[in-house]
Amino acid sequence: MFPAGPMTQYAFYVAPSGQVDSIQVYADTTAGTHVPVHLSPSGIGVKRADIEIQLPAIERDPALLRTLAVAQQRLHPDEPQYVRLYVVDTVIPLRDRVPQKSYTKVLVAWTVT
Repeated sequence: MFPAGPMTQYAFYVAPSGQVDSIQVYADTTAGTHVPVHLSPSGIGVKRADIEIQLPAIERDPALLRTLAVAQQRLHPDEPQYVRLYVVDTVIPLRDRVPQKSYTKVLVAWTVT
């Protein structure tokens, strides 16, 4: 696993004046906190790449995020549970390959039902 994942994870082209997108998921919990969702086998059993590849479907049907809430409940029943989930994109614009100021945007928000 090169250095923190498979080499194919890093093998994609970004235009010199394009942008780099980093997808993350956050949740509001029953404890009233706003936390990152741990997208890993030991977190909720779903990897970030799984979210990224399903993102178009999730944007069309945010209820697909129910899987994350159910996984949290099953794997971590004694921890605060998710009541609202957010898929967030951190965008890093590039100008002639130089990173510019990043910004975030919420792509999807869904209330757990």
